Amino acid sequence: MNSAVFKEKYSEMVIVKDIDFFSLCEHHMLPFFGKAHVAYIPNGKIVGLSKMPRIVDVFARRLQVQERMTQQIAETLFNALSPEGWGWSLKRGTCV
Repeated sequence: MNSAVFKEKYSEMVIVKDIDFFSLCEHHMLPFFGKAHVAYIPNGKIVGLSKMPRIVDVFARRLQVQERMTQQIAETLFNALSPEGWGWSLKRGTCV
């Protein structure tokens, strides 16, 4: 993601909604799926919009629990961008 981070004076919220994800529940070993919404308020750095679905996909491809997945997405954005604020939401279906 380092090559996709740009210095930019932009202070409005950046949000990508309805990012489809598919994962495998670490506890039940059953698939789960849903939509992720990721947002942040830049602090001098922005990332290409296509990178946010890629971040979600990277963590969804692992054996996962929803709570850890949200934490990993947030930490990745925070470490790369040091935003003034961020938010995320995962809406998931039940394990199939």
